[in-house]
Amino acid sequence: MDRRSFISGIVAGSSAPFLFNGCATSFLANRKLNVGVIGYGRIANSMDVPGVLQFTDRCVITSVCDCDAVRAGYGKSVIEGAYAAKGICQPVKMYTDYHEMLADKSIDVVLLCIPDHQHAIVATDCLIAGKHIFLQKPFAQTIQEGRVIANLATQKRLVVQVGAWQRSRPQFRKVVQLVRNGRIGKVARVEVGLGCDRAGGDRTPEKVPSTFNYDAWLGPTDPTVPYNWTRCHDRRLDRIWARPGWIQLAPYGWGMITNWGAHHLDITAWGLGCDPSAVSGTCEWMDMSGNKLWNVHTKYDLHYNCDGTDVHVNDKFQMGIKFIGENGDWLWCTRGAMKVTASDPEPKVEPGQLGPIAASKESLLADMTSSEIKCDVLANGNEKFLTVSDHFENFLEAVAREDPQYTVCDAEGAHKSTAFCSLGRMCMEMGRGKKEGASLSWDAAKEVTGNSAADELLKPFARGKYDLRKSLAPAGYDYDKLIKPLV
Repeated sequence: MDRRSFISGIVAGSSAPFLFNGCATSFLANRKLNVGVIGYGRIANSMDVPGVLQFTDRCVITSVCDCDAVRAGYGKSVIEGAYAAKGICQPVKMYTDYHEMLADKSIDVVLLCIPDHQHAIVATDCLIAGKHIFLQKPFAQTIQEGRVIANLATQKRLVVQVGAWQRSRPQFRKVVQLVRNGRIGKVARVEVGLGCDRAGGDRTPEKVPSTFNYDAWLGPTDPTVPYNWTRCHDRRLDRIWARPGWIQLAPYGWGMITNWGAHHLDITAWGLGCDPSAVSGTCEWMDMSGNKLWNVHTKYDLHYNCDGTDVHVNDKFQMGIKFIGENGDWLWCTRGAMKVTASDPEPKVEPGQLGPIAASKESLLADMTSSEIKCDVLANGNEKFLTVSDHFENFLEAVAREDPQYTVCDAEGAHKSTAFCSLGRMCMEMGRGKKEGASLSWDAAKEVTGNSAADELLKPFARGKYDLRKSLAPAGYDYDKLIKPLV
């Protein structure tokens, strides 16, 4: 799909300027939003809950849920303690079954801080219940799951903001604006570095803790796999900040291609403004000798074709995104020294490496004049790109306005960026055991590869009651219709 079609697909109807001016006119603008949290682990504790706790004038967290009762209880105590420190007495309800929480009609918003393989079913259950959602990245585990979430959110006109928070950071926004407005001319290639995961984990079976609903945690995946905390998460509360094992273990996570890819390939797609039409490449897989459990890719070398631009994703590149023009000029952005949590495998900026924003020559980073700006990042006159400074406030304002297209990373845009990542994962899987790797074509309009084996990887996992198709049906939604891109 070309840039024009890509852009029109993700921004149709979003022309109002993004200003926190208190002029939202919806029903929700006249009161505080009630927020529920599903999943209380590393990201909820360090990012999402603190993110909304900043805005006590706009919202209140009333409920927390986790299928691990220890974590649910910890979340309740942390949130109540945070309010108490602000002089606010706010009791928080605790749940271990999110369905019970969704039955509370007073909840307006749900923060979904759950493992990737749980996203689709829980997110769609929230949307069916009429809740606006803040969904952690990656948007979905498979491309069909992502399409279902995006289409359902559109049909119900509910706000979905995705945790692709780099879109709300100045260095990423500036580089994307410069690229979109031709500062380096036509982009010939993009170099993207995502880092590498390391082998580990432990296959030794352990007894499932009595306070942990392991079946619910496994969701739509194989229920026969033995429990070990390195498959799920460290249950020691003084280690709640630690990186969970599932991130490096398929089918719960797909590794760096969807983990950090959901950040850096999101910025790549945002900057280029188009879908890939093909991907090819190779990867190496984790050493699972001895008792090691984790199984995702380690090193990788992928090439995407995006409207003639070569997007090269390689573990040897510094973590970040470099847009390179046909004349050799380039623009670069990364997080620099920023991390989500202390356990993230982000490399330090060593001598010779680039900082948060850089260019082949300093003049390329000069601010754009009004006459130079032919399009902003959303390419239709919407100024929200230039003014968003807090990802969570952007979300809360969108909910208050009941305007799904007021977010800097809405459901459709997040789906397209995550599909970018998922195609890389599918290419890796199709190349397993082949020295030359694999190549896939991508029809972005139909969301198929044309390769029957690869297209099987578009589908969600399902078992028993953990089946996206079955969970949609009682509410009158047809899975086969929802997986078709909106025209």
